[in-house]
Amino acid sequence: MPEGPSILHLRNTLLPFKGKVVKQAGGYGPMPAEWINGKKLLDICTWGKHLLFVFSNGSVRVHLMLFGEIRINERKTVNRSFFLEFAKGEINGYVVKAEKLKGTPEEVYDWRTDILHKDFDAAHVKLLLKKEAGKTIDDVLMDQNVFTGVGNKIRNEALYRAGIHPLSITGKIPAAKITMLIKEAVAYVKIFYKQLETKGVNDNFSVYKQAYAADGSEVTMQILPRTKRKIYFSEHKQQLFQ
Repeated sequence: MPEGPSILHLRNTLLPFKGKVVKQAGGYGPMPAEWINGKKLLDICTWGKHLLFVFSNGSVRVHLMLFGEIRINERKTVNRSFFLEFAKGEINGYVVKAEKLKGTPEEVYDWRTDILHKDFDAAHVKLLLKKEAGKTIDDVLMDQNVFTGVGNKIRNEALYRAGIHPLSITGKIPAAKITMLIKEAVAYVKIFYKQLETKGVNDNFSVYKQAYAADGSEVTMQILPRTKRKIYFSEHKQQLFQ
């Protein structure tokens, strides 16, 4: 599943379509798309893993889910689940979920939790973390209403860099360590995004899918029982708080 930096990079790739008029919108998804025809694409923005197309009469939220993709001026042989066609060029979504927002993006989303947004508010996130005190930090980091845009890569890397074991109880982690975790998460998403801009891929990992961590210690891989997602951590570097 794409993480926040990947969606932001996609958004910036799509920006040449901003200000253009949609000639035809559609797709096999359940959302009727006729309301978009003839409308100018006013803006393209993101909220974490959500890609947002903003029009004067509403906004479309596109989620790439696990296997979705967006192609620009290129079509696959399979049917499109969502598309926007312009006089010159087109945006084609495959295996994506598109739906009309119930309000403007500003009304729907809290930008203070979006780790890639200029309005990200670490103090606000700390308050939210207090409400999740009984959960393990690996779960809380993937909660999009707390750490919007964080996925498995960012989760593993931020926890390693902050020296926190993923199965630590959130309420037991010292305040200084929480501050460090948020700082490291923000720092890593910038590394992630910069690599996408310069290389087209993100492969700067200290622990994620590594046999040995950046400090030379052995990496442990564990499959989480509830989510079935893999976590990677160093028993040597990352402290368990329980």
